[in-house]
Formats: sequence, structure tokens, C-alpha cells
Amino acid sequence: RPNILEVLEEFPSAEVSTAFLLTQLPLLKPRYYSVSSSCDMTPGEIHLTVAVVNYRTRDGQGPLHHGVCSTWLNKIALNETVPCFVRSADGFRLPEEPAKPCILIGPGTGIAPFRSFWQQRLY
Repeated sequence: RPNILEVLEEFPSAEVSTAFLLTQLPLLKPRYYSVSSSCDMTPGEIHLTVAVVNYRTRDGQGPLHHGVCSTWLNKIALNETVPCFVRSADGFRLPEEPAKPCILIGPGTGIAPFRSFWQQRLY
């Protein structure tokens, strides 16, 4: 679906004030990513596994858009500090007994949490 800029480009005769436009822009919401590292294996670091988002509106015929956070993460310098917060997922963890086998199925969750589980088992 077209965004505000695309609508204004489509209808150049529309006169909209900058002040009005600024009131219509949504605030950026936090992006939640699963941690893909073990805090025991990499203390003081948090690793993320992120797919860089690129898409087109207008059924694939519109301009190319880039995901705000994934694009920013893709472009920052290696070892740059990223402001973030961590929230726990209490029901999503490995069994307490390390020798206990487990089957990991992630429909729609991606590989990030499984990478962290694998690192934790290796540690």
C-alpha cells in the first residue's frame, strides 16, 4: 500500500504543509529481535541474526523501500555499540539437564534462538 510520500508524488497538485505532514508520521516503534548468542560463550556481547528488509509497494511495481532497523544494523561499523534492551522469554529455554536431548522446531521464529541454544550447549 502506498505511503504518504508516494501519494503526494502521485498527486503533485496537493498542497500539504510540512507541519501537517509531521503530525501524520508515525513514531518509530522498537524492533524486537531474538538474541542469537549465549551470554556464557560471549559475555558482554549480544549477537543478532537479522534479515535485511527490502520491499516494493504497489504490488511490486512501486519504489524500493528499506527496513529502517535492519538497514541501519547492516550499515553500522563492526564493533559499534548499539543501544538496546533485553527482555526474557521465560518459557523458551533449553532443558536444565545438558545431556537431555531436544528437538528444535522454529516455524516462523527464524534461526536466532536456536543458534544461541547451540552455543549454550557447546559452552
